[in-house]
Amino acid sequence: MIGMRSIAVLFVIAWFVFAFFDLNFDRDVFRAYTASEVVDYDPDEGQPRLLPRAVMEYRVQQGGVVGRIGDSVSEYEDCTVFDRDNWSCKHSDESGTFGARQGEFFSRSNLDKFPHLDYLDEEETLSRFRYIMLQCRWDATGGIDAIFCLLRPFTT
Repeated sequence: MIGMRSIAVLFVIAWFVFAFFDLNFDRDVFRAYTASEVVDYDPDEGQPRLLPRAVMEYRVQQGGVVGRIGDSVSEYEDCTVFDRDNWSCKHSDESGTFGARQGEFFSRSNLDKFPHLDYLDEEETLSRFRYIMLQCRWDATGGIDAIFCLLRPFTT
């Protein structure tokens, strides 16, 4: 019979496996984990410097890329696609370029044409593990909300 200690060990192993690896079995979907600087960041408040943003999913196809953030879906046609981990697209208004290079997400704003987008350069791309740990740090600032950290790898 499996004891409580064995169950706890199995849970910890599963937590780390799901936190480190994006167990997405859809080979055409690329996920990007990003965070942005906290507005009016005060290190004395004990909050992290970065705020996790919504996970962006991109379905990479030969004809273009379909992006999804939450319930919002956008189709991008001005794209160069090599494979799921190497592609780039331009926004239709030419405000910037985004994509993946060797599995790392990138995003660049066209500051010559849209200088007001300068604030977007403060966005950082994170690994899945770092993104989940950042979510857990924010959970911990909410007291009892820290319990949500136990579920983060399974729900993100």
